[in-house]
Amino acid sequence: MTISSTETKTIYGGNGATGTFAIPFMFLCDDDIEVVLTDAEGIEYTQVPGTDYQLSGAGEQNGGTCTLTVPPEGGQILVIRRSPNMVQEVDYVENDAFPAATHEAALDKLTMICQALSERLDRTISFRVSSAVSGVALPEPSSDRFLAWNGDGDNLVNRDVAAMDALILPVSVSQGGTGAITPVSALTNLGFGAVGKAVAGCELIDDILNIIDGEDTLLRADVSKELEVGFTATATAMTTATPSPATGALQTIDTSGGAVDLGVPVAAGVIRFVASGDNALNPSASYGSIDGEYDTVIGLAQGEIVSDGTNHFLTIVNGVSA
Repeated sequence: MTISSTETKTIYGGNGATGTFAIPFMFLCDDDIEVVLTDAEGIEYTQVPGTDYQLSGAGEQNGGTCTLTVPPEGGQILVIRRSPNMVQEVDYVENDAFPAATHEAALDKLTMICQALSERLDRTISFRVSSAVSGVALPEPSSDRFLAWNGDGDNLVNRDVAAMDALILPVSVSQGGTGAITPVSALTNLGFGAVGKAVAGCELIDDILNIIDGEDTLLRADVSKELEVGFTATATAMTTATPSPATGALQTIDTSGGAVDLGVPVAAGVIRFVASGDNALNPSASYGSIDGEYDTVIGLAQGEIVSDGTNHFLTIVNGVSA
């Protein structure tokens, strides 16, 4: 017989139902066939003959079939390829009649071996025909290093990523990155909990408040909430006529019941506060500097009072930063 086709491999996609697949090329024996199943993650599993699949059609000019014990699922890839053993098993007996059929079978196997080698070579990286480079060898694998050309440009070497001022993706948290390739994983690696992840996806202050507390009372003076980041004490209502610094504490001002007059501090220090409500916040004329003005339309602002005991400075920023 002749080997008129160069086909030596066929690929099928799984659907969870089909379990029998055509082998559209000749194979001399079952041992010449290799069956590989690739899962949705790209991991390859070599199948075991007799356990994972059955073959039929060995020696047939038009090929045969491969029947899997369990049909491949959707997203899985089935590869069937001819990979004959590279041995020569024909023994010519001196002075015997020329065994034409045996000789032709040996030539067929040699052709199949050549085709199998060609299929492997087709999956390798090679230099273009006009290249004069030869003798290139891959170095042994080494962790956190990448392949690069040497100084002479005639061979490959391992290069240290850090020494080349390069970064391994994804960039680790210790190197200023997130160590992730998805937003959810990035927030997790940065220490965000479920609420933090939800807040990070918000664009409006109202959305943030709804996630945190279900209503805007979180930052009102009449409700005390534990602030776990940035402040060591619970939020307390400010005595607005005579505000007093409190180390590590956040104070609140509520204008929902009417306009509030804000006096100057009674002692040197820094007062950080959050103001809310839809009425005015009127700073005392005794402030030496006032940066910003409370916006009753927004109805939410953060502020800071800095005092040396004599000079007092007030900053108001409408909205609350993340």
